Amino acid sequence: LPLVSLEPASRAWLDARIAERFDAMLAAGFVAEVQALRARGDLRPELPSMRCVGYRQAWAALEAGDLAALRDEGIAATRQLAKRQLTWLRSMNPRTVVAADAPDAVAQAIAALEAAC
Repeated sequence: LPLVSLEPASRAWLDARIAERFDAMLAAGFVAEVQALRARGDLRPELPSMRCVGYRQAWAALEAGDLAALRDEGIAATRQLAKRQLTWLRSMNPRTVVAADAPDAVAQAIAALEAAC
């Protein structure tokens, strides 16, 4: 099977998208979601589901009673995850790389898949 990898050409673009996405999560009630999960009583911070990026930072912030740094910590953790994911993708060869930040990224990815099949 052909491997097509969407990778940003610009790290600054990726960082901005990560911040934008985390801000959208916060605006959509992410903290209230984590509060509700904590209130269930059957979840603990060491469970895999609560150790996910974002959830881990929100759980810790709620536990500490200090949400001031949550945004910055969540964005930093997401950037670290993205860096690990890109490193992993780069180790997979052969692959066709499509710039995720290109205006026509979807069309390029489809064309790359069609060309490989």
